[in-house]
Amino acid sequence: MKMCNEARISDERGFAMAGLLIVVLLLLVVSSFSVMHTSIDTRSTSHYDTGNRAFYAAESGLMHALNSMNGPGVIDFEADIVNRWASLLGSDPYTMPSDSRSGYTVTVAADPVNARERGTITAVGTGPLLARRTIQITLGKGDFFGVPGTIHIAADDGVDSQFTGNAFEVDGNNHDRFGDLLNDGVQIPGISTRNGEVAEDVTDSLNNNQRDNVRGTGFIPSPVTPSVVPVGGPGVDDLDQFVADLLTNPSLYTTHTKKFNGGDVFGTLTTPQVTYMTHPDVQLNGHAAGAGILIVDGSVKINGTLDFTGLIIVRGDTVINHTGSASDETIVLGNAFILGSLWTGNLEIKVGGSAIVDYCYECLQLVDDIGGQSGLIPRPMSVVAWGEVI
Repeated sequence: MKMCNEARISDERGFAMAGLLIVVLLLLVVSSFSVMHTSIDTRSTSHYDTGNRAFYAAESGLMHALNSMNGPGVIDFEADIVNRWASLLGSDPYTMPSDSRSGYTVTVAADPVNARERGTITAVGTGPLLARRTIQITLGKGDFFGVPGTIHIAADDGVDSQFTGNAFEVDGNNHDRFGDLLNDGVQIPGISTRNGEVAEDVTDSLNNNQRDNVRGTGFIPSPVTPSVVPVGGPGVDDLDQFVADLLTNPSLYTTHTKKFNGGDVFGTLTTPQVTYMTHPDVQLNGHAAGAGILIVDGSVKINGTLDFTGLIIVRGDTVINHTGSASDETIVLGNAFILGSLWTGNLEIKVGGSAIVDYCYECLQLVDDIGGQSGLIPRPMSVVAWGEVI
């Protein structure tokens, strides 16, 4: 009996050991599964995170591209944006400022059917672990929104603004086509600039008696603060591009004439035109009037009177009401009354007669469609479709 009991005990110990081994193996399997599951979950979370980072980078690329093109505005998407993309933004990769392991590249393309009005932006965002997301948006030219300022200075630096006398007015408050103030609350800067440094230089050029002559956004009557505001807007290269666009207009009237002796008309409100003055020293000696878009390549000396409605673009310096002579400048010795906006690379106002430049939203709308072409005043591009490219 004793030997039998010992054998039974030995067998039971063997069963216990086997059971223990099975339990240990089960624990190892469960532990391995748990580790594997945790690893997969961690890897999945990591990929989800890097995918999101790539997506956010692509979105940042789209915003960067939109801001780059909408700062100056667009007349012709293919000419102004696609053909100049290398200098505007380019296709080189950008690194996210807050995430050095993420970045984006951006490309643009004109619409094959309507390259002037429509196009696409494609942004490819990248992130860690080779994450990559691509977003493409379709753009169309937006609604007419006006101009950056009543007088816009396109230069980034080197502006030598001078204001002499007190018989001038630059008003960013909205006027009608007859020059009457509307009091509708619509206003823009009297003088807009590309940056704060130029705005400060222009402001410092105004003495205490002249500062209330420049009104519009930001104007304060006491203490007198002139409406000189940095807003970005088109630069000198942009003006050159816009001029190139406008010179293709079917209504273009090009004149190489030096002296105009009175009675000259450069478009009317019913039939506005794009007028291109190419002579380096144009002189308007009598009364001149016009409506549309006036492009000045060299200097314009106005000894009589100029009444103009619309947009004036001056490639070089602009001098209004000067009593001497100069080159590459617009000079007004008589009286100037401009309803709309004037864009220039530089600005001097030296009063010999009187100069009035008043903002007129209605006037700019009237000249936004000339010769069957619409959108002659630069506009922003708007998003009309959005989608992720898988």
